[in-house]
Amino acid sequence: MLKPLANAIIRYVSNSSPWLRGLAKRIFKSKWLLQNRYYQNYVLREATHIDDTVADRIPALSIETILTCNARCIMCVHGEQPMIGTMSDEVFYSIVDQAADLGIKYVGLSIYGEPFADKNFLERVKYVRRKGMTYSLFSNGSLFRMEKLKEMLALGGFEFINFSVNGFSTEVYEKVMPPLNRERVYGNINDFLDLCDDYPGNKPFVRISSVELEENKAELGEFAKYWESRKNVDHVLIADEGDWLGELTEREAAADKTRGVKKGYWLSPCPSIWTALYVYYDGRVSPCCEDAASRKLVIGDCTKDTLRDIWVAEPLQRLRGLHRDNHRADHDICSKCHWNQPWSVS
Repeated sequence: MLKPLANAIIRYVSNSSPWLRGLAKRIFKSKWLLQNRYYQNYVLREATHIDDTVADRIPALSIETILTCNARCIMCVHGEQPMIGTMSDEVFYSIVDQAADLGIKYVGLSIYGEPFADKNFLERVKYVRRKGMTYSLFSNGSLFRMEKLKEMLALGGFEFINFSVNGFSTEVYEKVMPPLNRERVYGNINDFLDLCDDYPGNKPFVRISSVELEENKAELGEFAKYWESRKNVDHVLIADEGDWLGELTEREAAADKTRGVKKGYWLSPCPSIWTALYVYYDGRVSPCCEDAASRKLVIGDCTKDTLRDIWVAEPLQRLRGLHRDNHRADHDICSKCHWNQPWSVS
């Protein structure tokens, strides 16, 4: 009885007003909920249930065609150190083929890089479509070429795009996301939104997101109002800042931001390790996007083993066992992550 109600609440809140989403976040991070033994027992039962059936489940899959990014955002590890790499065609085609064989119908085509920095990105999209899969991506919008976007929209299967736009005024935007040009990026995104009118049946769900920072929080209301007024924008998200498991060394305050729960609060089992696989540009596989900066939580390598084998192999099974048995806090990597995802796994 509790699970359907929890799923319904999460779906409703996800599509609700910023005020209600903010309230829900406070509740899910509250000591009142997290230290409640009935809530803990509910989550642990859910983890045990999904663990019993995981071999029969189809994971959500994200593929990092490129790690490189042309922005040096202040709240991202790309802003502190070089992170460069492009997936080979051989590895990419092999992963997509395996995904199709597994019955995966939808793939994410970005993890921690700017997908349009990949000169072969359109060809990757075409291959995904030939295999009958749909796709999504995250982009800063700075490297758009309208001819390529027209081809992507015409191909169909473009389900979702998140634009990371971390400032409204020119001064703030260019301080947070150097060396990008605010007017060019805003122009690119607005051009894309207009272009969607020409492909009404193929328009992706469009989300505009910003991380709340000291540098931009004073103008986030104006930011949200602007983007919510734009035609073809489906959702505006204001996200919390994090420290990327301690990898973001030059912004110490980020470790205390509200993306995670307070230190000392109960860390719940993470649904991601039972539901998702993230394949980095070099073929290494992680069950978690939070580790995309340090890349220490690696549970397999697609250049050596298949996705199917990695999904049920001992490294990931051992990690699931720790979480299922309420020992996430004992793991050297997972204990550094204070993001408790709500349990809405079906």
